[in-house]
Amino acid sequence: MATIYEIDLCPQLAREMGDVDTTNLYYSASQLYSAINDGKNEFNILSPDQQYSIVGSGDTAYFSPDPSIEDQRILVLCAAMVLTRGEVQKSARSAFSHSNPAGSTNLTRIPEMLMKQLEILENRITILFSQRCRQLVEEESCGEELKGRPTEVAEGVGITTVETTN
Repeated sequence: MATIYEIDLCPQLAREMGDVDTTNLYYSASQLYSAINDGKNEFNILSPDQQYSIVGSGDTAYFSPDPSIEDQRILVLCAAMVLTRGEVQKSARSAFSHSNPAGSTNLTRIPEMLMKQLEILENRITILFSQRCRQLVEEESCGEELKGRPTEVAEGVGITTVETTN
């Protein structure tokens, strides 16, 4: 398996967060790196059987051991969850409703909508972990089938010849 660098997951994370305009990104590279590190910690908390660490720093920082494609997807979603939690906190601090003769501004629903997005991310992570666990169980049970059991001596039944007359 090829070495998976942190920088490899940054574009996926930016897209997951809706940050698709590469000429004017909302999140800085350091915010994305930080979120991936924190997402790795979230993954390690949630994962019953796999733990990852980051080796090195900057553009040469990589995961150890190399995450599978499925685990990379979960790592990105965990990082997106970390960023979304931060957005919830920021929006909660600035949530207000203001009315004047020219109209009204209501920013009180933004934290609520971001919490809904956070819930969607958590559900997607749960589904992916569930699929991952099912796959691990299937691989384990297939391994048992391939190993097999000691062969038992069985009594064979003779072959019967049937002759027909015309």
